[in-house]
Amino acid sequence: MEINVSLTDISPSQKKLHVEVPESRVSRELDKRYRDLAKQAKVKGFRPGKVPMSIIKSYYGKTIQQELSSQFIKDTFGDALKEADLKPLTQADVSDSHFDDSGAFSYTAMVDVCPPFELPAYKEIKLFKPAAEVSEEQIQAELDKLLEGQAQLRSIEEERPVRQGDVVTLDLTPYLDDKVLEAGKAEQFMTEVGKGDFHPDLDEQLVGHKPGETFSFERNYPDSGSPPEFAGKNVRFDVTVKELKEKEVPELNDEFAQSIGSGQFDTLDALKEKIRENLVARAQQRNTQMVHDQILSKLLSKVEFEVSPRVVEAEAERIIDNLKMQFESQGLKFDATAFDKEEYKTGARLQAERDVRMRLVLGKIAEAETITLDADEEEQVFKDIASIYRVDLEKVKREFADSALIEREKERRIEDKVFALIENQAVLVDTPEQTLEAQEGQAEAAPKDEQA
Repeated sequence: MEINVSLTDISPSQKKLHVEVPESRVSRELDKRYRDLAKQAKVKGFRPGKVPMSIIKSYYGKTIQQELSSQFIKDTFGDALKEADLKPLTQADVSDSHFDDSGAFSYTAMVDVCPPFELPAYKEIKLFKPAAEVSEEQIQAELDKLLEGQAQLRSIEEERPVRQGDVVTLDLTPYLDDKVLEAGKAEQFMTEVGKGDFHPDLDEQLVGHKPGETFSFERNYPDSGSPPEFAGKNVRFDVTVKELKEKEVPELNDEFAQSIGSGQFDTLDALKEKIRENLVARAQQRNTQMVHDQILSKLLSKVEFEVSPRVVEAEAERIIDNLKMQFESQGLKFDATAFDKEEYKTGARLQAERDVRMRLVLGKIAEAETITLDADEEEQVFKDIASIYRVDLEKVKREFADSALIEREKERRIEDKVFALIENQAVLVDTPEQTLEAQEGQAEAAPKDEQA
């Protein structure tokens, strides 16, 4: 579509785009709309198809212009961005759309873009990456969790006092100045003695008491780090032991291993090996994230550029929306108004600004190194999105190919390639402290062939 485009610099990160659709194009579209409408318009006193054009324009002119305004913006904005060579970082703010006296249609758009900046040095930087080692103690800890998960509770028939490791059901009533604190009451509360589920003081007091017994103990709560009702107060607790059970933990052997994972493991050694593999994979994932954090810290500390507040605000809103979606998808109850508190929004904005800077710097490195996704990698993006959202693959390609979701996932995978490139070219050191040492012979700025 023929358009006239002009650009005004507002700041390094904001540009004002002025777009004009010429009168010739506007006239053709208006005439077509009016002619189509005239064929079916119903106006009192006129037969269908016989309403004078002047009446059609009088009755429907404003509606037609509003519809055409939206259509012109939709049809021309992408071409205008290409002509001005602009890549918006967030949705542009379109305003001042109108039909001129000359008959042309024009509008302006505030476009937030990546400001120009020079890349910092990113080759042969010092990084610390520990080995993904797993100890026998870690494997045993995982086995203990599995044993705990398979443990059975057995009621204790004989009359005996509470011991460490017992599971006790009790009623708990807190008093302040001989008045019951309703917020702290608990009935049929179940706790494992020694785990500190309520508080270690309670566990100590329970030991030695029998079911049916009632006892009291007091506790002084600190001003901070305590429930609001208890902070800075001396609280008396009345406790009634109701029932006593003990846990029966399975024996750690081949039979136990066979009961785990639907018969996936024939022996205890096979179970241990799988646990080791999982722990190594987790350690590798943590170590990779540690390396990524080091890379970002080094890169972002050496480059300064302005980021539009509109971009930061949009990213902060996306972060908060994603958190809400995560809570909802996990079925967790949460107070949505908590996200409206200024301290929470401030934290989201700080994270958003860092995330935006990260994407821009990594994106520049990807451009400098010509890092892209090949056809198979792009196909995998569609497959993964289809799997996550349980949508037909062809539907994802057809309806979401140009969506922000697909573009962000492609961008994320390119970023992973950039991280891998930097890590492969890095100088690995033995301790975290060595990453802070000045790198011999390395300039503060990247060589010209490494800069955007």
